[in-house]
Amino acid sequence: MKYSFFNINKCIVYFILLFFAIPTKAQETIVTYMKKNGGYTANKDSADYTNILRLIPNEAGVHELNEYYPNGNLKRHGWVKTTDPKRLYFEGPLDTYYDNGSLESSTTYVNNKLADTVKRYYNNGILKENRIYFNLTEAPNEFLSTDMNSRLIYYADSTGTVQIKDGHGKVELKNGQDVERGSYSGGLRTGYWEGSFIKSKYQFEEWYENGVLTKGTTTDSLGKKHPYEQREIQPEYKGGIPKLMMFIAQNYEFPNEALKAQVNGQVMISFVIDTTGVPVDLKIISDLGYGTGQKGIDVVKKAKEWIPGYRRGIPVRVQYFIPIRLNSHPAPNKS
Repeated sequence: MKYSFFNINKCIVYFILLFFAIPTKAQETIVTYMKKNGGYTANKDSADYTNILRLIPNEAGVHELNEYYPNGNLKRHGWVKTTDPKRLYFEGPLDTYYDNGSLESSTTYVNNKLADTVKRYYNNGILKENRIYFNLTEAPNEFLSTDMNSRLIYYADSTGTVQIKDGHGKVELKNGQDVERGSYSGGLRTGYWEGSFIKSKYQFEEWYENGVLTKGTTTDSLGKKHPYEQREIQPEYKGGIPKLMMFIAQNYEFPNEALKAQVNGQVMISFVIDTTGVPVDLKIISDLGYGTGQKGIDVVKKAKEWIPGYRRGIPVRVQYFIPIRLNSHPAPNKS
């Protein structure tokens, strides 16, 4: 017997926050024990983070959220619109911290989207960057260029040496072994940029006009050139997400034992779309028991109609998370 699911979301980030809610006796807060891999646990000792959501709203109608490292230091403090710990909807200021207690970022959200001024710091306390968002945007990730909806006003290296001031200057942006070098004008990338990515395996050259990429070329380790016109292209299921939703709805096999137990709820599966467009590295992030998680893996394995993602003209591996909502009760007969 097969049942449809109600919701599917995709995320191009390497960590997603899921929650296991444990109401306190006074019902004033919801305590969530979280894992780094996006899972959750009922055991505090096995958790990587502890998240506490206050059920009573403040005068503005939003709920206080505090998240803690195992050492007791604050990891994140902010405000959300709902009391559903599985779907945090941010509103207002949100601050994040390093595990040494030092401020990592100071942001503001409007309707769950970044807005106004965003400040980020190094773990030694030095201000790293100041960026102003003029269009509301989802929290940026590696497949979303922040330059599209913002202006970089200030940037300094970890020693405090200022490279961008009042939106102008030359900058060297480091990320592990990778680096990008170029100029900003009016808070936007301009002119010639060059650098490396994927642990310096690939070298690139790019040209910008008013923050818009006009052309780019990546050179691989064999000297082959890969031209591109977009820095990042997300993986795509052929036919789009609606077709993927339909495929899973038609092919998920509800385990008999789960049907007998009248199981209802959400199964979460993580997987990676590899450079050929095939889903690999499938893992159960959360399930409902009775084999529901394994059936989720089975159906995602069958959904092979993917176009891979690209970064600067090079196919790359991208991780996804898919929630599959199950209902053990058959849908009512519309007739």
